[in-house]
Amino acid sequence: MGCLSIVTHLTTEQIKGRLYGCTNGHHASYWQIILPLSLNPGRKPFEYAALLGCGERKLYRIGSLYNRQGADFIEKLQRGGRREKRCVMSFEQEAALLENWTTTALEAKVLVAKRLRKAVEEKTGHAVSTDYLWDMLHRHGWTEKAPRPQHPEAAEGKAKREAFKKKPLPSL
Repeated sequence: MGCLSIVTHLTTEQIKGRLYGCTNGHHASYWQIILPLSLNPGRKPFEYAALLGCGERKLYRIGSLYNRQGADFIEKLQRGGRREKRCVMSFEQEAALLENWTTTALEAKVLVAKRLRKAVEEKTGHAVSTDYLWDMLHRHGWTEKAPRPQHPEAAEGKAKREAFKKKPLPSL
């Protein structure tokens, strides 16, 4: 493997300023990678990895992003979250759809996943997975509330206990 080097978009002091001014931990870790790359050019990737405690792949990825996109590479990152290109519905659309189901749920009626799926599929125009439905419900603060299950023979057992309590004690 060759040496890692970066383009000098910022001075060392500017990189330090961005590092110390970060409020996001991920972004700070990216600046922690850029700083030694700018201070010690020409080292091997495994040396940087040992120094920083991260993988060589991450070093190459962050260094490449910084070289290609410049000092504002962090603003262009899309890490995690709901990317609109991939989302079935926006958060607001989901909230509007679930608003119709709230009254049913608050009346302690059972919310059936098949009916909710049908409503989502009608709105979006294509099939959705069960995981999507659960994720949507959790995103909007819904939790699964179910009555405590009872054994089918629980009533019979209760009747036996009551009958036993009514028996007189044997005399000695």
